[in-house]
Amino acid sequence: MTAAALPPGIYVPIPTFFHAEPADDQPIDVETIVRHVKYLCAAGVHGIVCMGSTGEAVHLTNEERQLVLRTARQAIDESGSKAKLVAGCSKESVRETLEIIEQAAKSGAEYALVLPPSYFLAWASNRADVISSFYTKVADRSSIPIVIYNFPGVTQQMDTTQETIVKLSAHPNIVGIKCTDGNVGKAAYVCEHTERTTFTLLSGSADSFIPFLTIGAQGCIPGFGNVAPRTMVHLFNLFTTNLNENWKEIQRIQGKIVGPDHALFRWNGISGLKSAMEKVLGYGGLARAPLLPTSEEHQNKIVEALQVALDIEKSLS
Repeated sequence: MTAAALPPGIYVPIPTFFHAEPADDQPIDVETIVRHVKYLCAAGVHGIVCMGSTGEAVHLTNEERQLVLRTARQAIDESGSKAKLVAGCSKESVRETLEIIEQAAKSGAEYALVLPPSYFLAWASNRADVISSFYTKVADRSSIPIVIYNFPGVTQQMDTTQETIVKLSAHPNIVGIKCTDGNVGKAAYVCEHTERTTFTLLSGSADSFIPFLTIGAQGCIPGFGNVAPRTMVHLFNLFTTNLNENWKEIQRIQGKIVGPDHALFRWNGISGLKSAMEKVLGYGGLARAPLLPTSEEHQNKIVEALQVALDIEKSLS
């Protein structure tokens, strides 16, 4: 049986919010997760991604993962949104990956976003075979559809090849890929050799969103969407409704969000994102230890760089 396709659109990877006290524990801040998910749903996003890289998945226990997902599921349902819930489910072994996928499914996730294993890849004689075998075995047994997560920055620079992606796309339970590699040419090859109705390719960053759409991508999973969700949804709608008429406006907005996107994520990672959210939205808090807080001076520089995008966001609200 073919799995449910991943609908096109904007899927925002949310942070996991923590209470500041007790400082040696930093428990999950359930109320802020609800607040943020409802804020994004009101902005019209097409999906919520929990426990991706932005969600500090590597800092969470399995019990905390389930709590975050149950909370997000409830918030989506209470908002009346049709947004899909995607769960980051990345572990090194097939067995443990399947275990957390099943936990995620029971907690309300509809899709599993899965990184390739990378710890032992330096010893693998044929990495492509290891990756293909891993995803196939996971997809064969998973109760929810699998979305490949290609992010060399967190997998020892392991970059899943375009040929492997195309091969895996034929699996009835593998329904898409998040491309956080920024490689538009590679994405074009994948789009050309996969079936759009059953395999959805999504850009992994706002800075390359429109270039990806022009070669056949069907959406984006932008961390930038946490502070500018309406802007990302607006860009998607402009592109998919009347491209020729909207092209100049699409170019204008895409050009203006590149700098803010870089400031939000590349200047100080998760800590920078959360500190900017604190100043812009009134919540965000701290990243979990050992990540360190962003200095006040750096926070102000990030927010200043965001302003051009925040102005666009305000005009759309």
